[in-house]
Amino acid sequence: MSLEYYSMLTQFGNFYPLNLKIKSPNQLVDWTEENFEYVPYNPRKKIDRWGLSITSLNGGVDGIPDLDSLSEYNKENDTAYKEEDFCVHTPVYEHPELKKILSPFDNYYVRTHFLKLNPGGFFPPHRDLKNDKFQYFRLIVPLKNYNPPYFNFILEDKMLYWEGGKVYFFDSAKTHYLFNCSSQPSYWIVINVNTNEQTVKTVMKHFEAI
Repeated sequence: MSLEYYSMLTQFGNFYPLNLKIKSPNQLVDWTEENFEYVPYNPRKKIDRWGLSITSLNGGVDGIPDLDSLSEYNKENDTAYKEEDFCVHTPVYEHPELKKILSPFDNYYVRTHFLKLNPGGFFPPHRDLKNDKFQYFRLIVPLKNYNPPYFNFILEDKMLYWEGGKVYFFDSAKTHYLFNCSSQPSYWIVINVNTNEQTVKTVMKHFEAI
């Protein structure tokens, strides 16, 4: 059933904006840096990527294991964590701009975090969804240093262009890769949402008017 609902989302495109937006994304970034410490994202990979949890397993912001590869962490630690286990708000959530964009999906978003890629930080070509498991879909919010030529985000063969602070649906089942080729960090919010009838209706409700 989740595949059917996911397919409904992609009927409108692989990448499109919603009418949800953070008013001052640069100020939000500054607030996170002033009040919290970003921790390594997927620390097994020696890539200059960092994260800050908005939801986690226990409400903490140490990133363990919510900013790690769950498959690798589970294998090494004989655990069976799933996306839905990471739904407890951390203190980062208390910022009113975060509450505003997340509230339409209350009770349905799971692992959610800030992502920071320092100069040279990257994700190689990959897919985030595999086989027929489409239980979650991805929303992304660009915050700072996110457009070409300083930051390149490619979906299949298409370079993506973003508006700061705006929430976008992004089809992470398609091959994508990204690279920060600037001299400044790049900041994003990554939101994972349960794929079901209610969340698909919520996305449709918040389509940006054309």
